[in-house]
Amino acid sequence: MKKITFLLVCGVLMAGFLHAQEEPVEKATGADELVKAKGRFQETWVRPEADMSRYAKLYLWQPEFQFREGGATSAGSTARMLRGDAGPYAVRAEDRERFGKLVSDTFVAELERSKMFEVVDKPGPGTLIVRAGFLDITSDVPPDPNSFANVYLAAVGEATIVFELIDAETGVIQARAAERRLIQPEQRMRGVNSVPANSASVWADVERWARQEAQTLRRALEKAKKKAE
Repeated sequence: MKKITFLLVCGVLMAGFLHAQEEPVEKATGADELVKAKGRFQETWVRPEADMSRYAKLYLWQPEFQFREGGATSAGSTARMLRGDAGPYAVRAEDRERFGKLVSDTFVAELERSKMFEVVDKPGPGTLIVRAGFLDITSDVPPDPNSFANVYLAAVGEATIVFELIDAETGVIQARAAERRLIQPEQRMRGVNSVPANSASVWADVERWARQEAQTLRRALEKAKKKAE
């Protein structure tokens, strides 16, 4: 992902947040001062003078979920699905809501496991605001996977994940990270699921995927704090 594309994605994310909820900071600034760095995500940009040792608390800004519009509304034939040329499929409103809640709850639970940061419900001194977005989400799950026998999925879908870390007192952005990822557990990144898909397995895959992505974020934050200290 080139820098201009990355910054465009972040711009879409920020625009979505303006309409999603009240902002915990008056204005997030300093995006043009970030420099590219190595990290756990495909694209990582940090503030050169950022000092993670200053932060002991995390405030989780409500994440943004943006689903790709359109998509097939019918699964088509089983033969076509088995060939792998079906989808992506449209995501129903109730499934969008369930996806957002499941991913949000999983991220909160995983970040609360940190022994180096306390997750708080109000920003203040020593607090790092974590702003997350899951953008251009697509689904490879047929409208009713239970109605098709022996349908094996390589992935539930795909999403662009964007994280932004903001100083709660100044509103200055400390880091941004982004990557395009398949929505599937890490252990199946090189192949399809070994069991047929159904509604229960699909949602279990989403939860495991969200937990793994949250673990990646938590470990990146903890590593940066340890290095700073």
